[in-house]
Amino acid sequence: MAEVVSIEDFRPALPRKGARQGDSNPLAFDRPELDLILQIYGRKVVAGEWCDYALDFAPERASFLVMRHTGRGPDYQYQVVKWRTGRGVAGRYAVISRTGHVVRRGTRLSEVLKVFDGRPRLL
Repeated sequence: MAEVVSIEDFRPALPRKGARQGDSNPLAFDRPELDLILQIYGRKVVAGEWCDYALDFAPERASFLVMRHTGRGPDYQYQVVKWRTGRGVAGRYAVISRTGHVVRRGTRLSEVLKVFDGRPRLL
């Protein structure tokens, strides 16, 4: 059975010594990036277009997944992705549709998110 711990007594585990070589910290959105994404998310929720989101952090990318309806299971509509390194001219950020099509990509998140100002179209 799991041990119940008071939130005041909780201490996160320290990094393991001797971790496998090549392990790296997961990539995450920084505060200004997350603020930009959540501003758009809030507008879309109020408009009734989106209803939930999920965050996914991996060593090479961070994703903000937008759900349209959560009642039908974990099916996302769009994914805002940040890669650890830029993808050449294509850039470090992208908006990807549920079908895997890149809706928009670029080097600046604010420019990539402008796709949600109008009706997104596939590239």
